[in-house]
Amino acid sequence: MNRDDITALFVQRTDAWARHDAEALAATHSETAVGDSPMQGRLEGRPRIREVYEDWFRAFPDMSYTSRRLIIDGNRVAELFTLRGTQSASFHGVPPTARKVDFKSAIFYTIAADGLIAEDERVYDVTRVLVQLGLLKAKPSAPEKTRADVEQAT
Repeated sequence: MNRDDITALFVQRTDAWARHDAEALAATHSETAVGDSPMQGRLEGRPRIREVYEDWFRAFPDMSYTSRRLIIDGNRVAELFTLRGTQSASFHGVPPTARKVDFKSAIFYTIAADGLIAEDERVYDVTRVLVQLGLLKAKPSAPEKTRADVEQAT
């Protein structure tokens, strides 16, 4: 699998995200693929991975996916992206909130010799998602001090 093949695989995935096509997204994973997700836990096999995509699309029917960066190193890939959407159906036991989520995420992939995803590790700020859905309260952060602020205080 070369760099162009991997890039084509991720173009295919971006198109499937735009269509909210869980089946097409799952088809980019091998039958025995394994995933690790902060919210869904360990995902084993293509059927379970497809269910997770379906859950996201059902709960956030207006979800948009924006790929921001793709880093390829041999058969290892890191993808940075942004997800945005409004929760209008239950999501992992959370009743519909009609609230918007907007968060950056990264997934680290291992591509098998057959050109499909063998493993992925999903990384995102679950706390941020829960705050955006109104399930957690967070204190606003203090404004960051600039170098000039620090120098002026001394």
